[in-house]
Order: sequence, then C-alpha cells, then structure tokens
Amino acid sequence: MVLILAIFAVALLTTLAVAITAGVRAELKASRASLERMQELFLAQAGVDVARALLLYEDQTYDALDDPWGPYAEQPLDAPQPLGTGSYRVEVSDACGRIDINHADADTLTRLTGDPALAEEIIRWRSGRADEEKYLSLPYPYLPRQGPFQSVGELLLVEGMTPELFFGTQDRPGLVDLVTVEAISANTDARGEWRTLMRDLALASGELPNFDAWFTEHHAELLEIADLDTWKRIISYRLPGSPTGTYTSLAQLADVLASYGALEALDYLSVSPDQYLQGRVNVNTASEEVLSLLPGSSPDVAKAIVERRDEQPFVSLGDLAQFLYSQEEGGRVLTQMIDHVTTKSSSFIIEAMGDMGTGRSFRTIRAQVRRMNDTVRVVRQFEENIPLPPYQESVSMASRRRTIASL
Repeated sequence: MVLILAIFAVALLTTLAVAITAGVRAELKASRASLERMQELFLAQAGVDVARALLLYEDQTYDALDDPWGPYAEQPLDAPQPLGTGSYRVEVSDACGRIDINHADADTLTRLTGDPALAEEIIRWRSGRADEEKYLSLPYPYLPRQGPFQSVGELLLVEGMTPELFFGTQDRPGLVDLVTVEAISANTDARGEWRTLMRDLALASGELPNFDAWFTEHHAELLEIADLDTWKRIISYRLPGSPTGTYTSLAQLADVLASYGALEALDYLSVSPDQYLQGRVNVNTASEEVLSLLPGSSPDVAKAIVERRDEQPFVSLGDLAQFLYSQEEGGRVLTQMIDHVTTKSSSFIIEAMGDMGTGRSFRTIRAQVRRMNDTVRVVRQFEENIPLPPYQESVSMASRRRTIASL
C-alpha cells in the first residue's frame, strides 16, 4: 500500500512539475515576445528620429529625390541600419510630391477622380457642407467629419468613393498613392530668405521719397535681372480687370515678368504674405502621374519635367518658370501651373520599421512631420501592421546623372 501510494504521489508530482514547466515556458516565450516587440518599437522610433534629424540638417535650398532622405541618395535610409542587437529601416516620402486633397481646387479633384460629382462631394466634406441626413440614411450610417481630412483613408467614407478608385487597379494608380492631407512649403527663395511681397514694393514705391536708393540697397538681386526703370514699371503695372489693379496671383506676376524678360525674378517675389504656402506640389519629387494632373499640365509636360529634373533638379521657382515658359504653349502652361507648384517642401511622411532579426515580429511607425522654423515637428504618428517593402539596392540619382552626362 505504501509503495502504491508513493508511486501515485510521484506521478502526481511529475504531472504538476510538467504542467508548471510548460506554463513557465509559455510565460517566458510571451515575455520574450513582448520584450522583442518593445525593442522593435524603440528601434522604429529611433528610425523616425534619425529621419527627422536628417531632414533638419540637410541642405534646404530645394528638395529632390537624391537628397539624403530620398530614394536615390548615395546612402539610402531604406538600407537596414544596425542598432544594438537589432536594426531599423526608414522610408521618407515628400508629402508635397502629392496632391493635397484639403486644398486642391474642383478642376484638379475632377481630373484626379474622373468624377465631377465626387470632386464636389470631397469639397463639401472638407468645408463642412456635407449633407448629414444623406450619410445617416446609409445602410451603415455615420456622420461626416464636416472639416478638413485628417487621413487619406478618410476618403473611403466620402459618398461615391470606390475601393478601385482609392486603391487603384492594374491600369491606374490609386488615390492612396497620389494624395495627401497636408502639403506645406516654405515661401522662401533659393537663398533661403523670405520672398519679397509685391504689395510691399508697391507701397514703398508710393511712399518712400528715396525709393531708388532703398531699392538699390535692399534688392540688388533683382537689379541683376532687370534695371531700376524696368522694375518701376513692373511694380506700378495696373492689371486690367483686377479689383485693386495689383497682383493677386503668381500667374498674373509671371505674365508681366515674361513680357519684360525677367521670369528669373519670380523666385524672389511673392503675392502671398504667408511664410508657408499650402497645397503646392514639388515638381522635383512628384510622380509623373501627379504632375500630369496639375492645372495646365499634360502627359507631355509631365514627362518633360521628369526628364529635366533627372538631369538637374529645379533649384528655384524662377528656374522652373523659365522651363515651363519654354514648353509648347509655354505661356498658358506657366500661368495655369505656377500657383500650384514649388521646388521645396516642408511636409514629409516617415515610415520606420524596427526588427530584432528573429523573424517572428516587427513594428512599423508612420509619422507625418512638418519642417518649419528650424524644427522638424511630428504632426501625427501611429503604428502600422504593415512591413516596409524588402530592401533593394537602386542606382542613385547622382549616378544616373553622371551616366546621362557621359552619353
């Protein structure tokens, strides 16, 4: 009896030991997985911070695809960067290389969606004029935001939007790859200085008794393009049909500058008092599809822009204006497009993925940042369960330019 009881006791203790061991092993695996995911999150955050630092300290004269953050950089961020026992990868895209759905006009939205009614519904949604009763009567009712879009995915809630249009098909890219909710660019010239407001020049010409001396002292860069008498005529030019007779758009200013052969000066002048402009598309980073959707553009114009920037990026708005003016029907292309384009960006999208190399998990962070006033601030940030595409070595834009030059 004692022997039988001892055997049962040993069997019971063995069973308990096996169960406890299995439980402890499961807890250890869960703890290890939790630790790995936390480490991967910190690695991804490190990637975001590295990209922010790179955006802050790079040359901000203009932004192009071969900048240190771009896909054609000599040392691309997309390559795995070891850190501790893991690594991170980063992809930075220029939000100004896309169409800002919060500021695009009806014509641009119509070309983008191919549906005037949907374009008008997008404008109603972002401007607070969406019909709430219509959305509440849907099979799965909800209220429209009645304000600016906070994410690109919000477009799927707009009545008339389809998954094919949003995600794309084999024949055409989706809106998810063509649009953004924020595109801000600095209103500065190629020297990094704030552009001169035409209204200020007009006021100075009428109020300063020594305007000639003042203009010569403060605007020597303009005098290198045209003489003082020419600038007096440009500044005092009265626009027919304008309520105030003064410049209200870059299109008007470009038209007058072109007639005086001073298009290069467009980089130094502005009609907007804002230090940061919204809704401008960076011609150095936008895809050919996006460029072809801009007012005044066409597939041929978009292709010409891409071919030119592959050889040499547009370094200033004046440089871009002269190129557009040289195209077929250049005057029309310039005046329709110039108020919608830029060569520099202040809005970027950072996607960073942390990986401990175990093959079991990863963490990805998507952040939208603004580069303003010598800072790179995170506007919105969230985690994604989508890994970055596998790393593939690509020829840098600088190498491509050297190849083109050799040919």
